[in-house]
Amino acid sequence: MQTGTGHIGLPEAGLSEKAEGPRRPERARLRWAAWLEALGVVLSPAVAAIVLRLRLMAPSSLPDPAIHTGYIIDPSEIFARYGAFFARTGRLREVARVGFLVPARLAYLAFGAVPGFFVTRYVFALVAVCPVYLLLRRLYGRPAGVAGILAVLSSPVIITAWGSDYPDSAVVAYAAGLLACLAMPCRPGSRRRWLAAAGILITLAVWSDGFSVLLAAGTLAGYVVVRLVRDRARLLGDLALLAGVGIAVTALLAGASAVVIGHANFIAVTWRAYRFLSQPDQTRVWHSANWRWVLYVPYVLVPPAVLGALTVAVARRRRAVPTPVLVVGAAAAGQLAFFGWMQFAGSVQSLEYYFSSSALWAAVALVLAITVAELAKPLSGRPLARWLPAAVLLAVPLLYEAAPRVPPFRLVPLGVMLAIATTGIAAIARGCARFGRQLVVATTIGLSLAALAGAALVLTVAPIPHHRHLPGTVPSTIEPAPPYASALGSRGTLYIDRYRIAAALPSFVGQPAYPGEQLLMWWPRPDKDTYIEDAGVVARGEINELQSQPPQLTTADQAKLGRRRPAELLLFDSSAASFPTALRNLAAYRPVLMRSGEFGAGPVVLHAWLIRLGVYYHPPANVG
Repeated sequence: MQTGTGHIGLPEAGLSEKAEGPRRPERARLRWAAWLEALGVVLSPAVAAIVLRLRLMAPSSLPDPAIHTGYIIDPSEIFARYGAFFARTGRLREVARVGFLVPARLAYLAFGAVPGFFVTRYVFALVAVCPVYLLLRRLYGRPAGVAGILAVLSSPVIITAWGSDYPDSAVVAYAAGLLACLAMPCRPGSRRRWLAAAGILITLAVWSDGFSVLLAAGTLAGYVVVRLVRDRARLLGDLALLAGVGIAVTALLAGASAVVIGHANFIAVTWRAYRFLSQPDQTRVWHSANWRWVLYVPYVLVPPAVLGALTVAVARRRRAVPTPVLVVGAAAAGQLAFFGWMQFAGSVQSLEYYFSSSALWAAVALVLAITVAELAKPLSGRPLARWLPAAVLLAVPLLYEAAPRVPPFRLVPLGVMLAIATTGIAAIARGCARFGRQLVVATTIGLSLAALAGAALVLTVAPIPHHRHLPGTVPSTIEPAPPYASALGSRGTLYIDRYRIAAALPSFVGQPAYPGEQLLMWWPRPDKDTYIEDAGVVARGEINELQSQPPQLTTADQAKLGRRRPAELLLFDSSAASFPTALRNLAAYRPVLMRSGEFGAGPVVLHAWLIRLGVYYHPPANVG
């Protein structure tokens, strides 16, 4: 590839063959090598899961992921029970996230709950690593491609996102593939195919989570700036192609959503949710007016830190920086700028909740991989040493797994010092090429890269320190804390067992007897984190629950029952001991036990009782 004045569509070095081409035996060997290489990339998520001991599922400390699980398992039940009740608010907004829900529900229909969960995540991993590998391979060679895969698959933020049914699991995958496709060096004839792929991914991301609008805006802003500087020709046509692909994919998603979810007009739902959440009272609930919460969240320093390291790594005359590197860097900077602006100058909680800021980490992983590849250029001509960057990006998470004990610290001063050190380490690594002896160069570059990757990892996984509530901040701003520290070296078996039980509850509850037959839940409040996934899957979490500890029915519970008039009540607990008393306390509502069940998976046991409240239940209209 010509990295000076050429545009993204110019061919990379080595794409063209000599006119007579290689001989037949050589072509056969190359063909086999290409197939083995492709197989290695396809199997890389499974290999990484084994070697790095990735946590395969994340803990559920919020109802939001489990609410999406309910749409994946049985969306018709949710519409039948709560469609009319939530129609005028933004509470059906999860159903609009079809970029995630459609593939996840298809996997559920084909494979079931837990297998479908992992099939979906494997597809997401391939969407991320395949374009990233190809981009890095074309720019720097196969070792850099492997380093790109490792940067993605060892990221605690990406692993955590993939570990739940929150839509950021799809967004991080689409965003990684999107950046790689936009920056892909290719022949001019292939350029529009890569742009079309980017258009598909950016549309899927936008329709997976509302925060992806900021992601898309930042990405396109950076891309357009680079194109205006390097390659203005056909820019309008390329943007028109992206827009056309976006419209076509949106139409296909509408049809797919109608078939597998039962709701086609997700655009109207998104608009209603936007209007609802934009109200001042909602903004006060979700967005902090005081910025000082950021002083306790060191992981927000990782995106600017790796961008600083990339800037140092490519600092040279402007025309010498490869155009694809500029595209990735500018897009990552644009994403960070849009997220930061909306958080600190606007009214969108784009950074203070980890499941929204996680969207930035696709760019973080790709920028880190490119930075490492750029700093390792002095090793590129040495058959063994050129694999050092990939070895470093494998060794750093393995070393962390051996002793995952990063203490909590604040943004200032330690967090800022680590972020600055990341940029300084990049400068040191770049200067290592001046050493004369090859062994010294390789050793110093390897140690520098390990320090750079280690600093970024420490900033990412550092626990949030305990602190008092800050005036002007949302109480749940950084609570629950992101479970990044346990993403490496933890299988997450307990979380898989809980997911298996939660996924079985919709079938236990069954379809409502008539539209609008609402269901409320009653479950132990002291063990909130233990049961929040079950509650979210069955009945949209906290809004449809009684607040007291079973079996004690409080005045507030009675008032809520009177307001909501639910036909059914789902009571669940780890023990059956409280059920007889709970049933007696419900006597005024003429309770009838419809069914009971015991669910077990590994060490997790859940007892459930579905109770009909005769005082509110009315038979279906067609029943005499």
